[in-house]
Amino acid sequence: MRFIAVFNQLQTTTSFGFDNLSDAVDFLCWGYEDQELIPQGVYDALTDQATPYLHAGRRIGDFSTAAIRTIATNYLTSIRQWLGFPGPSDG
Repeated sequence: MRFIAVFNQLQTTTSFGFDNLSDAVDFLCWGYEDQELIPQGVYDALTDQATPYLHAGRRIGDFSTAAIRTIATNYLTSIRQWLGFPGPSDG
């Protein structure tokens, strides 16, 4: 999983991982249109780049790229621990 979609749902900010960028962007698009998600952006775990989501050329949320990066890296840390993979401080 390389791309992390960051979004709000029911006033809770969360993330979900994808193997490719198009799936992450499609998830945010359809989630916004059908599932009442408020898309924030996509984080690329390989390049450490966060990109705000644009829907029809317009930004939906007000998160900064730094906030998107922080939320996504926290998500990666939490699933790493949940899956039993060592983190940076675990050796």
